[in-house]
Amino acid sequence: MWRGGWGGVAAMALVLGASLPAQAQSRDADRALERFWRASAKERDARADEVLAAGLPFDSLHARLTAGRPYSKRVPKGRREEVRKDPDGMPFRYFFVVPESYDPAKRYPVRFFLHGNINRAAPEKGGGWWPEWERLASDDYIAVFPSSWTGARWWQAKQVDNLRAILATLKETYNVDENRVVLAGVSDGGTGTWFYGFRDITPWASFLPFIGHPVVLLDPLARADGTMFADNLANRPFFVVSGETDHLYPAPDVVPWIEALEAAEVDVVFRTHPGGHDMTWWPDEAANVDTFIAARPRDPHPDRIVWVTERTDRYNRAHWVVIDELVDGVAEPGGDGTESARGRVIAKGSDNTIILETEGIARLRLLLSPSEHDFSKPLRVEADGQVVFEGVVEPDPAVLLRWATVDDDRTMLYGAELELDLQRNAGEPGHDPGVGRR
Repeated sequence: MWRGGWGGVAAMALVLGASLPAQAQSRDADRALERFWRASAKERDARADEVLAAGLPFDSLHARLTAGRPYSKRVPKGRREEVRKDPDGMPFRYFFVVPESYDPAKRYPVRFFLHGNINRAAPEKGGGWWPEWERLASDDYIAVFPSSWTGARWWQAKQVDNLRAILATLKETYNVDENRVVLAGVSDGGTGTWFYGFRDITPWASFLPFIGHPVVLLDPLARADGTMFADNLANRPFFVVSGETDHLYPAPDVVPWIEALEAAEVDVVFRTHPGGHDMTWWPDEAANVDTFIAARPRDPHPDRIVWVTERTDRYNRAHWVVIDELVDGVAEPGGDGTESARGRVIAKGSDNTIILETEGIARLRLLLSPSEHDFSKPLRVEADGQVVFEGVVEPDPAVLLRWATVDDDRTMLYGAELELDLQRNAGEPGHDPGVGRR
């Protein structure tokens, strides 16, 4: 029996009463997060507002987002065929294979496989765009087989959006290992895999182009979306396979690209085989592919990023760097003989110090992660030899939720955005650097 007396009872009642609002807030937040996790990508913005309205402290919200959604055992397994429609109503068929032994307590790697022979009509139901897909599936990962055709080539924006949307859909149901999502492709699919290394790296851990060639993307007839910037290939490892007697892309024609990558210290493995434009080599390389992928998980917060872009509506982000505005007059020759503006940044981060080297960039944003930065201590940012920011950045639940909505990635969460106006700061040491925080 408790013997604290009536004074103790009163004190305990006051403590319990004070904790009730916090408990109610936590329950409200958990219910809102449950609706957030269940929502489709289209609905998640509205659900994020509900989570924000619950008023959780930043650290509590960050912990819940890091833990992620609960996953059920009762999910479809085996081969599943689906069709996704983009905002214009264009159907994109794909199928994926989930291991029969799927365990929701485990995070599963995902491998996307891009097929060849895309110069054909839109595929029909049945998965005929990927013959012999069984040899690429495994009990160790979720395998995804999207489709491409003349109206939606791998190297066009609609396919960039499609692959991201498929990955987002998988995350809603299956426990995906965000840092072990890789992109492989064969023939046209191999060429397409190169495209993502040039233009859209953030979701992918590594790239595996098989019997393709990046030079195809430089041909105006290919209608590749934008300019292929070789500097961007430095951000990811590549496993490249070519056939020595390939009638389309023989290995000797690919060698100069590989040598250039090696000279730039890109992590690249290049394998050649005596065959032609086929995958007869797969049984010999499958184990090497597995070893390569296993040894190279994605770093969600890389210490060094190199990114070049000619536009700011897409292809302007690499992880925690977002290029928002380019400087007029800094141009890059285009494939059609014209010139377009382009910006380049090398960003290096260590503890609470970020060093930027830029060219052709007027404004950019730095996305700051609680996993990488101590928000209780000052952050120092130098750009092109000048200090452009030094101070404490307050973490913001709204920013945290916004990027959680965009990326749906438990390992890549951002608690603040630092906006830098580099032109305003240029040549004005000691002046207001034109910094915005969100």
